[in-house]
Amino acid sequence: MPVLTKARAQWFATAILPLEPQLRAWLRRAVPHGLDVNDFIQEAYAKLAGLPPNAEIKYPKAYLYTITKRLIAHEVRRLRVIPIGALTEIAELEVLESGFTPEQIVSSRQEVKRLHRAISALPSPCRTVFMMRKFDDMSQKAIAAQLGISENAVEKRMSRALRKLVQNMQLEESEKRPLASQRRVVRLA
Repeated sequence: MPVLTKARAQWFATAILPLEPQLRAWLRRAVPHGLDVNDFIQEAYAKLAGLPPNAEIKYPKAYLYTITKRLIAHEVRRLRVIPIGALTEIAELEVLESGFTPEQIVSSRQEVKRLHRAISALPSPCRTVFMMRKFDDMSQKAIAAQLGISENAVEKRMSRALRKLVQNMQLEESEKRPLASQRRVVRLA
């Protein structure tokens, strides 16, 4: 493990430690129930302290949040239980750290909510397979074994889930748009 130089310690004190209250507030919302916020902060600090002395970090806040987000994602994968609220917060963090406009942030949040509604609307067998495959990152074979069904059934449920998700998202999008007969057409001479 690299030695923490005086310059790195000073950078840490001025660039990272002032971010802790904001990071802690976000973690209280983002960390799945039963996990300790302090553990994630401590682990993120350990990763930062372990950087080589010559590592130059241009955007400390983005770097700290990226490390923390990855730690949460790793822990969630390890637990194999993913509350959708935690995913929403993680998605929100990605938007916030990239410097998008407020309109883009609102739009992204609406898309995450639309996706959540579409997933919730899936039939239970399809939703279960979809969540296990996409969120738990389980193989088709592992899903089949856990659910006591054939791999072919897993494949069919996954295919149906994806079709239904696309249909639900498209339906919701079309309901948002005004009909052609309701649109006002302005022609310039």
